[in-house]
Amino acid sequence: MMDRSQLHDFHPHAAGLDRDVQPLLARSRRERQPCERDAFLALLAGVPALRKTPGLPGPGESGPDYFTTLPLCATEADAAACREHLKAVFGITDRQSLLDFCGKQFHCQDNYLNFEAVWEGRPFFDPETLDPAAAAFFASMRDFSAQFYSLVGHRGYLAWDISERMGHLRAGLACGLLPREEFDSLAEEQIVQAQAFGSWEEYAVSLVCGALYWDFRQGTPLPELRKAQRLWMDLVRNLLANDAAWDGGFWYVPPREKAFRLWPSEMKMYLPNWEGPNGCFLTDRVAVDGCKVGWCYREKPETGFPDSGWRFFSGDESEAYIAELGHTGVYDLNTVCNLDPEVIPLLDAPFNSAFARGEDGKFRPEPFDLPEN
Repeated sequence: MMDRSQLHDFHPHAAGLDRDVQPLLARSRRERQPCERDAFLALLAGVPALRKTPGLPGPGESGPDYFTTLPLCATEADAAACREHLKAVFGITDRQSLLDFCGKQFHCQDNYLNFEAVWEGRPFFDPETLDPAAAAFFASMRDFSAQFYSLVGHRGYLAWDISERMGHLRAGLACGLLPREEFDSLAEEQIVQAQAFGSWEEYAVSLVCGALYWDFRQGTPLPELRKAQRLWMDLVRNLLANDAAWDGGFWYVPPREKAFRLWPSEMKMYLPNWEGPNGCFLTDRVAVDGCKVGWCYREKPETGFPDSGWRFFSGDESEAYIAELGHTGVYDLNTVCNLDPEVIPLLDAPFNSAFARGEDGKFRPEPFDLPEN
C-alpha cells in the first residue's frame, strides 16, 4: 500500500465509517488451524449463514458444527421453500439464473481495483473519457471507497463478493439447483481468492467495507448507512466471538504445484495497456523463494508463441539449477511486475537487451552476449 502523499485523485469521504470498522483489526488473532475444504467453504459463507433462509436450518436449529458444515435441505418441502425464496427475492429459478445472478451482482472488488489503480497512478482507463454523468458517478464511488483504503489495501471489497457468492452457491447446493460437482468447481475460485487474507479479522473488515460500498452504490444515504454498518458489525463480531466459527482460526489452503510467493488475488494490474505477447520465463528463485530480479534479458522469440522474449533470474542461480526444467516456468509479465515492480521500466527495451542489478539496487544495461544454447 502506497503512502498517502504519493496517491492521485485521493479524496476520502469524511463520513467516519472507517473509524468504526478499524477496531476489528485490533483484535488478537487466533493462530490458524488447518481444516477441511468443506468446513472452509462453510466459514466463507458465515454471514449468509446467520440470515434466515426458508428451507435451510438456522444457527439455533443445528448442532455445534453449524458454521463449518454445508447445509442440505432435509425434505423436498424444504428444498421447494428454498427454491421459492431464491426465485421471489433474487429471480433465481435454475442453475443458469443462479450463475448469471452471481456473475452480474457481486463484482464490487472489480470496482475497487479500478479506484485503487487510479489512486496509485496506474489507471486501467482514462476517467476523462467518460460522459459527465458517468464521470461524476465514478468519482463519487471512488471517493467513498478512499476512506477504506488504509484498512483494506489491495484486498478491497473481496470478502464481500466471496461471502455473497458463497451464500448463494450454498443455498443452490442445499436445494438441488447446483449439483455437487459444479458447486465444487465454482467454489474453488472463492477458496483461491480468499488466500489474500491473513486472518478472519481481515476478512471481516473487507466484508463490512464491501457491504457499505454496495449499499452506497444503491443510493443509501449516510444515516441509513450508519444503521447498516451497525448491523454488519454485529454479524461479523458474532462470528469472530464464536470459537466454532471464525474465532476458531480454521483455515484451508488449497494444494499447489509450488508454494508461489503470491496468490492471484494478491496481484495488481501493472500493465493494462501492454501491447503484444506477454509471456515470459521466470525462475523459482523469484516466483517461489521471493528474491528480487537480479539479471534479465530479452531475446527475439520464435514466432507463433505468446512470448515477449523476456527471461528473468535472481542472478544467483547455478548452471545446474537452471538446467533443471522444473525450476523455471512460463508466466505473465504482470506476475513478474507484482513480484518485482522495479522491472517495469525495462519492459519496453528492444530485443537483444540485457540488464543487471548493481549493488545500489538499480538496473543497468549489459552486453547481450548469450550462449547459443
